[in-house]
Amino acid sequence: MSKEAKFSFSFVNVGQGSLQLIEEGDSTNIVVDCNLEGAPEFVKRYFGRRRVNQIDLLILSGKDADHADADGLEFLSNNWAIKRIWYSDFEKDSDNWDEVQKIIDDLEAGGTIVETPKAGDELSLGGFKLKVLSPHDDDSTTCNNASIVVRIEADQVAAIFPGDCELSRWENVTKYFAKYLPANLLLVPHHGSDNGCDEELLKAIAPEYSVISAGEDNQYGHPDKKILKLVTKHTSKAVYITYQDGSILFESDGETITKVIPDAGQEDEGKKVAKVAKVAGALGQKAPVFVTRTGALSTTGSLGATALRPTVSHGGETALDDDQEED
Repeated sequence: MSKEAKFSFSFVNVGQGSLQLIEEGDSTNIVVDCNLEGAPEFVKRYFGRRRVNQIDLLILSGKDADHADADGLEFLSNNWAIKRIWYSDFEKDSDNWDEVQKIIDDLEAGGTIVETPKAGDELSLGGFKLKVLSPHDDDSTTCNNASIVVRIEADQVAAIFPGDCELSRWENVTKYFAKYLPANLLLVPHHGSDNGCDEELLKAIAPEYSVISAGEDNQYGHPDKKILKLVTKHTSKAVYITYQDGSILFESDGETITKVIPDAGQEDEGKKVAKVAKVAGALGQKAPVFVTRTGALSTTGSLGATALRPTVSHGGETALDDDQEED
């Protein structure tokens, strides 16, 4: 992390899914969601470059696979100790969630604290203060509206992570938690879906920066054009989309956002990698794997291409050690 950065917020580009890393120096790490889509090796390198040694809190904002993926959770739990997990207690019947629940149960048996927070709950973790704005039993009638919506404060800087919360739930969030809505950073609800937010909500949040986590040419048409227009209108500084801008790193001194780094984890040489179609089974092959700026994987690259994508912080341009270089 840069010397002046006390806190950082990474919106990691994992395709049509969700994964965020929130850090206080080298001491406290919060991860939101665990869908790694086609980029688990990039996530491993990114977390390594950020010197993540453990996950103090993993928040699974929803139970659908684009937020809580069994393979993603297994990947994280195999590589980092997870001290605490939050997830929604909304009943979800799917093969993926059944597998996620199994992994959670195993982690709990091994000492991980497992909780299902509700609207109004609070937690202090290192220098962070977390306020849960949703779910609430009264109107958590769908899996999306049972999403965990959390406001994370880092001194005077705040960010909102809303999962797939939809308009029918936002009405009560706005009614009861209006004073907690203004934020410097917003992860746009439901990947920029047309029913994830509206103008009233965006006015209440009034973010400086907004990020939409979505995959290129995704089948859902995320982000919706009208929502993108509204988000742009009510975001005072900049709007980023992961499939266009790669992973976005925000650094903060606790008073303001001091630096914004698009394409975080993408070194100059990595930008020479040719844009190619997804390679089926790339993760299972032993051939070199290259990561494009959109988070896609390929076993081929243009001249000078590299699989190494360091962040600009924590040592920047070279691997931490020889073993990591060969991951």
